[in-house]
Amino acid sequence: MIRIIDHKRVEMSNDEFNAYQNLCRSYDDVKANRKGEDLFIDHFEVNGEGIITFVKPPHQRYSSLEVYCFLVSLMVNQHLRIQREVCLSMVKEAETKLKPIIEELTSLRDELKELRVQMRDETSVEKTDADVTH
Repeated sequence: MIRIIDHKRVEMSNDEFNAYQNLCRSYDDVKANRKGEDLFIDHFEVNGEGIITFVKPPHQRYSSLEVYCFLVSLMVNQHLRIQREVCLSMVKEAETKLKPIIEELTSLRDELKELRVQMRDETSVEKTDADVTH
């Protein structure tokens, strides 16, 4: 689901968004008029699909290692989800393409077994005929 962080569209799961909100609340400081969301300003770049492509140190801003680790973790999770979808798609495509080939090979194997049985039967009949004529 797309969420907004630092005026940027970011693809996040509900659990990731909850972790983001909790992280922000833990850095809120009412007395200093600071919001936890401010720690994310100028800290990352995204592509048009909301995928984090770069986590960078914020220029001339205070941030925390916890925010940095969260962003790196989010970026890794986003890319893992993408790769999982790609992998599942490739497996499905391979299954679709291989199914008729496997069926054909199974059919050919069964035909080959039948031919072997027929050849054994024919050679055993020939041996029996040869034994009878001698």
